[in-house]
Amino acid sequence: MRDKSGITGMLLLGAPTDRTAFSGDDRQVLRSCGEHFSLMIQNARLTTRVVEEEKMRRDLELAVEVQRRLLPQRVPQSPLTKLSGMSLPARSVGGDYYDFLELPGGRLGIAIADIAGKGIPAALVMSVVQASLRMIALEGNSTLPQLATKMNRYLYRSTGQNSYATFFYAQIDETTGQLHYVNAGHNPPYLLRASGEIEELPAGGTVIGLFPEMKYAEAVIKLNTGDVLIAFTDGVTEALNAADEEFGEDRLKELLRKVAHLSVDEITPRISEELKDWIGNAEQYDDLTFLLMKVG
Repeated sequence: MRDKSGITGMLLLGAPTDRTAFSGDDRQVLRSCGEHFSLMIQNARLTTRVVEEEKMRRDLELAVEVQRRLLPQRVPQSPLTKLSGMSLPARSVGGDYYDFLELPGGRLGIAIADIAGKGIPAALVMSVVQASLRMIALEGNSTLPQLATKMNRYLYRSTGQNSYATFFYAQIDETTGQLHYVNAGHNPPYLLRASGEIEELPAGGTVIGLFPEMKYAEAVIKLNTGDVLIAFTDGVTEALNAADEEFGEDRLKELLRKVAHLSVDEITPRISEELKDWIGNAEQYDDLTFLLMKVG
């Protein structure tokens, strides 16, 4: 039995019961039957493939919906700061994560993470980061270095040897106007002061999930009216245009200065539009995620 690609199978027949051999007409009928059987086999294989692809499509849609629900569904309201965020995966699901947490004692938590890898495996690790952060942060009895240490251990135990994440977490004390943060190997966020000066926030330690025992440091910054903070994954600064040029840190800093006078709800789409205009039709290999905070 043949098709255009080659042999699909064989018909094995015993001797005829009423004569010693098959006639030429018999052989012609068998060849015709073989062609029909070959077509039936092809159709069965295609049907199986379509069913499998449809199942994968439904599974992927479910993964997209689950991941969408892991991102913040609403932005906390605060008299001191205004918050916003955006995430655009390079594939249907991605490994970038950002979050806002309402904490006891008049504090807000903001987080951003970039999981090593792409697609569904990275999305699964992202769910571990989200769950562990919310569990530890809402307990309310850990300092930021202790929080990062616990997350590092939890991620190390829960994932494979090559799984890790860069992670930035900050808490804003609305009473004192201070921002406490820990940076675990993440791109240093930019804090644009009202004067136009940009401070980077690098203090902390290495990535989480790669080594079983790590220590982290905390830093504290005083926030002032008009300050704008942007925390981002490397997909933002490494976004490529059609000429294979990266968006870059300098371009992001200049864009932040240009839009800082706007409200957070206006800054987010402006940055998103600038990135999309820069990318155009160029293929992207990394997720693009950023979160914004403006004081006052």
